[in-house]
Amino acid sequence: MDIINQLIRYVLSISLMAPMLGAAIIVAPISLDSSWRIIRSWGHTTMKIFGVVVEVKFENGQSQLAQGGVIVVLNQQSLIVPTAISSRSDKRLMGIWNIEYALIPFLGWATSLMGWIIVRQWPRQSKRQLHKAALYAKNGGLIVISAEGKRSLDGELMPYKKGAVVLPIESQAVIHPLYITGAMHCLPVGEWRIRPGTVVLHYLEPIPTKGLTYDDRNSLLEKLRAVAEVEHAQYKQAN
Repeated sequence: MDIINQLIRYVLSISLMAPMLGAAIIVAPISLDSSWRIIRSWGHTTMKIFGVVVEVKFENGQSQLAQGGVIVVLNQQSLIVPTAISSRSDKRLMGIWNIEYALIPFLGWATSLMGWIIVRQWPRQSKRQLHKAALYAKNGGLIVISAEGKRSLDGELMPYKKGAVVLPIESQAVIHPLYITGAMHCLPVGEWRIRPGTVVLHYLEPIPTKGLTYDDRNSLLEKLRAVAEVEHAQYKQAN
């Protein structure tokens, strides 16, 4: 019975992709902000279909993201995370996709038209695309990137990639560390059935990068990791 229930929810969510994200594709050349609102609405609707509530907490107030910057996801534990983040972001986001994700019907197409960064495996191409992302953040745009190289299977923090700090340093944009709880419960790695639950997006105190250079990347990465470990330890102690 649970499988049938899940399949019905998936069918309902996917059936909304064509009209809603199709509209986002049509609107994108005219108004990127309007296109983003449609994508955000689809994400919010999908979360509701599966019984997932997304809550947002800000250490620095709700206007924290208004001036742009780089959202660095400190813990990547579930495929549900990108949809959860986008469903609660009033400001238009630019994410960084692998080419495989960009080919997802409607969702990949819509976000590609909105300027999301498509990263292939070629080093030169990837460097050029990440420079494009840095320029976007430098001009007040909001980027979202994961600090970890892959999703955690056991909920523990994975090793961090230097790209998570190199991009903010290049753009001289503020880092918004984002610690997420509840996502792994709703959709564990390797699972396809989405459980009802609450996902909490906790935006921690912003970290400035103004004046930092490429030589500061290691110390900044260590600082970001320390912030994540403190938050992770507090969460484990409370749960």
